[in-house]
Amino acid sequence: MVTPSHRPLSRPFRTLVCLFGSFWLQSAPLEAAIDAVPAPADGIYDDTRALSEATRRALAEELKDLATILKCDMWLTATSFSAAGFTPRRQAQVTRLRWSGSRPAILLGYDRATNSLALSLSPDLWARYPAPALATLALDSNRIVTDTQLSLDERFSLLVQQFAERMRELEKVRLQQMRWFPEHERRFSLILVAALLAGASVAIILGILSRRYEGSGGQQFTLPDVAVSSRLGAPYGGGLIAEIHLPPVGK
Repeated sequence: MVTPSHRPLSRPFRTLVCLFGSFWLQSAPLEAAIDAVPAPADGIYDDTRALSEATRRALAEELKDLATILKCDMWLTATSFSAAGFTPRRQAQVTRLRWSGSRPAILLGYDRATNSLALSLSPDLWARYPAPALATLALDSNRIVTDTQLSLDERFSLLVQQFAERMRELEKVRLQQMRWFPEHERRFSLILVAALLAGASVAIILGILSRRYEGSGGQQFTLPDVAVSSRLGAPYGGGLIAEIHLPPVGK
């Protein structure tokens, strides 16, 4: 009995199978590892090892101060690769939701594989600040991290510094718009309101006096009775229409 022999796989095909298997073995634990990363205590997750200890401490203090001003969570991530099937933008969103949940939060996510930055903000922050300003800030931040003339450590420092400065400006403008009278205009506004109230009071007084004057002018006056001589009984002659003299009785 002849047993069929198995033909060996061709070399290119075996290479393709090995590459696919290696990619699958690496991508599966990779996604699980990223999902298992806990929220960092200082707000920074860096598996690129690009940040020095001094820079990391400075950035952590800057993020903490900004989080206090904006009343939200602040995160900075720097990864060497993205999870399988995840874009940097999607990875930033997923990470923000996992670490902050429904709380207001901002995540700056840098992906070293694509040398790009993904900015993820919670919906209430998009409602709090103008969308065009946030979109412009995201573009400017991405330009900073793609500047290869700077080291990655320097790029992160410049990124956090400028991002924090712009967000403080947006928050300051928002708080000023919420006030009825800005602080630098409060004195002038109070003087203007007082002048308007005084003018209204004077107008009311003048209106009352004017009505009283008009009421006194509504009295009627009649001409005095004047004796008018007879005009021979002519009609419409003025005075008596006719005057008849009769002889005394008995004459």
